Amino acid sequence: MHPLTRREFLRLCGFSFAGMFAASCAPLARTPISGPTKRAGVPVLRLAGGDNGYPSPFAYVRGPGYIRSSYIFDTLIWKDSQGYIPWLATDWQLSSDGKTWRFTLRDGVKWQDGSALTADDVVFTFEYTKKLPANLPHTRGIELINHVIKTDDRHIEIELSKPYAPFLANIAGAVPVIPKHIWGKIANPFEYVAPEAVIGSGPYKLVTYEKTAGAYRYEAYDDFWLGKPFVQRIELVPVADELAALRQGGIDGAGFPYEGGITDEMLAPFQQPTFGIVTAPGDWNAAIHFNLTQGAPYNQVKFRQALAWAIDREELVKQILMGRGDPGTPGWLAPSNPWRNPNVEPYKFNLAKARALLDDLGYADANGDGIRDLPNGKPLEIPLLYDSASFARVPAMLQKMLREAGIAVVLKPVTRAVLDESTASENFQVAITYYGGLGGDPDILRQVFCAKSQARIFYRVQGYLNPRFDELAELQLTTTDDVKRKALVFDLQTILAHEVPVLPLYYPTRYWIYSKNVLASWYYTPGGIAMGPPFTLNKHAFVTGETIGLQIRGR
Repeated sequence: MHPLTRREFLRLCGFSFAGMFAASCAPLARTPISGPTKRAGVPVLRLAGGDNGYPSPFAYVRGPGYIRSSYIFDTLIWKDSQGYIPWLATDWQLSSDGKTWRFTLRDGVKWQDGSALTADDVVFTFEYTKKLPANLPHTRGIELINHVIKTDDRHIEIELSKPYAPFLANIAGAVPVIPKHIWGKIANPFEYVAPEAVIGSGPYKLVTYEKTAGAYRYEAYDDFWLGKPFVQRIELVPVADELAALRQGGIDGAGFPYEGGITDEMLAPFQQPTFGIVTAPGDWNAAIHFNLTQGAPYNQVKFRQALAWAIDREELVKQILMGRGDPGTPGWLAPSNPWRNPNVEPYKFNLAKARALLDDLGYADANGDGIRDLPNGKPLEIPLLYDSASFARVPAMLQKMLREAGIAVVLKPVTRAVLDESTASENFQVAITYYGGLGGDPDILRQVFCAKSQARIFYRVQGYLNPRFDELAELQLTTTDDVKRKALVFDLQTILAHEVPVLPLYYPTRYWIYSKNVLASWYYTPGGIAMGPPFTLNKHAFVTGETIGLQIRGR
């Protein structure tokens, strides 16, 4: 066995460790906080809400929903501002053949109903999750698990069918451990939303959830294995404008809006000692997805390349992000990702090249109305699906840019729920969708683009088929040598850049603005939390009040 832990760091830190649901969210008195409160703890942390589903491990929606579930449920390992740290497991090792992981479980952990968390619960978790359809981000790669064995009361072994390079990111650090005595009786976990569905071992208990308002309230679990959490209550409340609410003291931290960037005028009110700002290169993106199952023109490489040349993504960064971000590149991974191939074709704006490709395809403007025609005589127009609540200016800008190339764009605004459902199936032609996780482990390329992937996520590409891509994607999956794996990942991005099944538009620079008088331990988790959500809302910071490591607190 070869150790793969941060043992030296943990020894220096001196590691030894000694929910009811309500249908409504009542207003809560705000505990006044004045002056630095870091050592005393934070009575209440209030953040912007929004509905992301019931925060069980199976009913949440999107990355924010996973984060909200993570406050209640723990994984074997987790991350701080530097990388992986022990969580439910105190140690982990990998066998010499790369196929068996051995974990030492933390002693004395209790479920929030008072029951003991045992090795049997951990074994059950992986067996139960493996049987489910692969429609959640945290189930990536779980099909490679052959057996999970309890070797004694504090040790389990996870045997894989083959080496799996992103095991720590996608499985050990992502799969929520669930209580066998609750979930062992549940046949359909996706519809199970009883109070018992949110009994975990994590630092917080769900007290209220109000779906319509998107409001959540969590209270600290005093018997949490690390001690009473530093932040004692988390409230997620509906707000119309996060930055305005932060200025007015209604919430304690806010990030950039989905479509737009952060302007100097927006930052100006926060240039004072009571506020802090954390920034990081973007790994969230807005992207155009093509449904290749819809036939021509969407399944034509030259057509997709023409759109890549016709859309001025640098202008989008300038106009939409106010220059604070990077233009999208067809290699898909974010510029902040250490696995990104910097040498792929960037498709810098070139209207002449776009027009030439469309000419090659035979799409000519027969009647002189400025719009090219399909072979059947109908105008070349594409219906563009997008979330109207998150995008206001981008669709109109795309419509104008593509018209210059002779393509008509019909705008199709929908709700986020409709967008997610449509792009997860085949019920669209072209869509603007948005998601994070492009700064984490590169196996996400396989999950999203490989024809063999069973992942039913809202940004999985529909109809993309390239046998060479699939071959390389499967090979990088089992390549544990980082140098060799990076070469394979670079090749995958070169293929995507040539075929453009997805066209990222931009990657906004990440901004998190916060009240120093409430909580100062904010950071962007490297590579994203668990399997990639690029948020600052890491429970590690809420539990410890720190950015690095774990500390014991008195109960």
